[in-house]
Amino acid sequence: MERAPSISVIVPIYKVEPYLRQCLDSIVRQTHQNLEILLIDDGSPDGCGAICDEYAEKDARIRVTHKKNGGVHAAWNDGLQMATGKWVAFVDSDDWLSADYFEAMLKTPEAEAADVIQSAGYYWEEDRGQSVKWSFLEPFSAKSAQEREALKIKALLRPRDPRTKGSIGYIWGKLYRRRFLEAEGFRFDTQIRTGLMGDTLFNLDVFEKASHVAGVCCCGYHYRIVQSSGTFKFDTNRPKAQEYVEEQFFRKMHAADASDTVCKVVESRCLRDIVHNLQLCYFHPNNPASRREVAKGIREMKQMPYYHQAIYSRDNSYNDAKLKAFQLALKQPWVWPLRLMIAAWNVVDRQKGRSAMENNHQLPPPEKNGNK
Repeated sequence: MERAPSISVIVPIYKVEPYLRQCLDSIVRQTHQNLEILLIDDGSPDGCGAICDEYAEKDARIRVTHKKNGGVHAAWNDGLQMATGKWVAFVDSDDWLSADYFEAMLKTPEAEAADVIQSAGYYWEEDRGQSVKWSFLEPFSAKSAQEREALKIKALLRPRDPRTKGSIGYIWGKLYRRRFLEAEGFRFDTQIRTGLMGDTLFNLDVFEKASHVAGVCCCGYHYRIVQSSGTFKFDTNRPKAQEYVEEQFFRKMHAADASDTVCKVVESRCLRDIVHNLQLCYFHPNNPASRREVAKGIREMKQMPYYHQAIYSRDNSYNDAKLKAFQLALKQPWVWPLRLMIAAWNVVDRQKGRSAMENNHQLPPPEKNGNK
């Protein structure tokens, strides 16, 4: 009788041909070999499907599913449906793992009892060719309702510079106990098309139901940041799509009878997402709309119910000084102050990014794959 896999590794794949071999090599070469590797080809129009089949022919642990494009959340759900391992790990197909990553995670004492194990990791800045390490100051263990609420707050308060804060709200860099996920019926919302938006919603449910979430200092997940990726590109539909996400945040908080603190954090998160809408839609350099059309779009966005609630919230204690300034500007009828503030915001972000690269631990570039 074959031994059941200890980890089901789920990899959704779409238009990542330049990075896919590095990702797959880092998984199949793990020092912990008892893996089930589930590759979900989400209708990728490039050579990714053929690469997946090539690897599957060489490694019996790999199972490939080719499907019509349905978005990353549908792909993750497909992987969860197929998974049979004790643990589930989600790996983005343009990221990669250190060779002993899974072995180190499973050797931690928390692997005996935790429902979720959160690791540390690295952010690889593709455009700069540099890597930044992030880690917890010390391992943590969240078992009580109060401790799990603190995790929700950290997940919701997604920082503008995630390289200095970690990835509590994201699904990568974690091991989830599969029996726990199945017992609670956790699935991703397929109406959300962008990965990072759905991660936090998924983890809010997880943190609400988990009996034990552990953070360990194992550092082996390498998250690739590509400025040309969907996370940073111009998206005319983003404000409306993000409004749906905000609605889900508010609904989950009310359904869970969340504390006033968590509800105020949700409003702060919503306000920060308004800023992202300004960056990635209205004031994005690729936006062909006229200034009048931009102004009209911003006015319409400000009237969307959850955006409106965040803008006019009386409690802004979870907003930093810049968010408070944006909140004040959003209450005004003029658009030009917002344009100037976004330009200044982007400059500061770039400067912080350079500073983080200079002051944090540097790694050599990832190994080039000989098959490329």
